[in-house]
Amino acid sequence: MEVERDQHKPPLSLQNNKIPSSQNFPVVDLSNTNGELVARKVAKASEEWGIFQVVNHGIPTELIRRLHKVDTQFFELPESKKEAVAKPANSKEIQGYEMDDVQGRRSHIFHNLYPSSSVNYAFWPKNPPEYREVTEEFAKHAKQLAEEILGLLSEGLARFTT
Repeated sequence: MEVERDQHKPPLSLQNNKIPSSQNFPVVDLSNTNGELVARKVAKASEEWGIFQVVNHGIPTELIRRLHKVDTQFFELPESKKEAVAKPANSKEIQGYEMDDVQGRRSHIFHNLYPSSSVNYAFWPKNPPEYREVTEEFAKHAKQLAEEILGLLSEGLARFTT
């Protein structure tokens, strides 16, 4: 599993640079106790749209807030502090901080999270101090969610598609 965080997220764009309304995307509610119905919705949305919005996914709102807070704190640091965890120039390494735009308008940080053998903490910020703890806690929840969605997709495609 990999995580990339963008300082500035560009708007979702499709054909003709139109931004689709999230009201148009299929919505899958993971709090629904009817697993067969949820698997059917995931399969149908995947086949017809290739995308869907997940609600009631179980990732605690407070954890998402904490993740946003440490990300914001990191990106507000002076450039020299962010460069301490930078991706090496001309390297095949994908982890670390990187400034994409020479004018300094777009930057991101990228981490491998799974498998654990691919994690390189040399590219993880030490400031803010809780960055690692919050990111790893979020990664555990995200991995569980991904496994749940893939299970639903597998079941749905096996049982409800032609």
